[in-house]
Amino acid sequence: MAWWAWLIIWTVLVLALLGMLAGLGYRLFVKARGALRALTELTDQVARLNENVEKLAVDHPDRAIVQGYAETARRHEEHLALRAELKRERREARLARGKLLISPETVPTLRNQTNAR
Repeated sequence: MAWWAWLIIWTVLVLALLGMLAGLGYRLFVKARGALRALTELTDQVARLNENVEKLAVDHPDRAIVQGYAETARRHEEHLALRAELKRERREARLARGKLLISPETVPTLRNQTNAR
């Protein structure tokens, strides 16, 4: 085979290799760009989640063993007093409604108006 044939074969092989490397490099570049885009979206989502962490955090009640008996007993007494006050207010409201049902304020006025005719 002539020397120029070998030169043409090797030139074609080297150009094919360079073309293949360029194609693979371009595909790798496109995939890396897509991965970076997904990474920025993920970073934004994580940032939004981190902003909501304080809002979503569960407030655990204070443990009685940590507070001590005196503080726990005081809170319990306050709770019982509040419940008793609410119960008393509901009872007074029921009594007031019952009194209105038994002797409504408008009944005597209506009786006076009907008797006057």
